[in-house]
Amino acid sequence: MNDTALFQNAVLGYGQENDPFDASPSGEIVLFDMEFTAWEGSQERDWSEDWEYREIIQIGAVRVKDDAKFREIDRLLLYVTPVRNPKLSDYIINLTGIDQDTIDDTGFDFPEALDIFMDFCDGARAILSYSGDPHVLVENCQLHGLKPVKTDRFGELYRVLGKRAGPEFAQTSSFDLPRLVGKPNDGRAHDAMDDAIAIATTLRVLRQKDLL
Repeated sequence: MNDTALFQNAVLGYGQENDPFDASPSGEIVLFDMEFTAWEGSQERDWSEDWEYREIIQIGAVRVKDDAKFREIDRLLLYVTPVRNPKLSDYIINLTGIDQDTIDDTGFDFPEALDIFMDFCDGARAILSYSGDPHVLVENCQLHGLKPVKTDRFGELYRVLGKRAGPEFAQTSSFDLPRLVGKPNDGRAHDAMDDAIAIATTLRVLRQKDLL
C-alpha cells in the first residue's frame, strides 16, 4: 500500500467505525474547514476535467479543550496560493468571498501552509472536519509531490453527528449545523473560519445535551 493509500485509510479512522467521542473527554481537539478552487459545475462533474484540481485556498481551524464546554483555545486562518490554476474563478470568488488580491498578497505556498497547520494541530488528540476536507488534503499533498501526512487523528464528523444527534446532522453543511441546535449562523457560508466556528458552536450544544 502506498503512502497516499495509507493516509487515505488514516483520515477515515474517525467518523466511520471509530468515534472520537467514545472515550471520556480529555486533551484538545482541532476543528477545521478548507476552501478550494472550483468552477461552475465542478461539484456536479466531481472536478473531472483534466484542468480541474481541488487546490486549497483557505484553511480555518479552531482548537478547543475537550471538556464540558469545548472551551476555545486558539484559532488559525490561512490563505493558500494555488499553482495549477493560480487565477481564481469568478464562481469561487462569489461563493467564498475570497478575492484574487487576498490570495496574491497573503497566500502561503501549500507546503508552508501545511507545516503551519500541522504545527497548530500539534498535540491535539483529534483533527476533525465536517466532511471531505481530509481527502482534499491528501490530493494537495499529491499535487505538490509531498509525502502525505501520516496520522490517524484526522476524521470527518458528519457520520458521528448523524448517529449521535440525528440523521439531519449528517445531511447538512458545516455552516448550517448551528441552526439544528437552535443557534444563529454567524458569518458567511464557505468561509473556512466561519465554518470551523460553526462546528465548534454545534459541538458545545451537543456536549451540553450529553450527546457527545
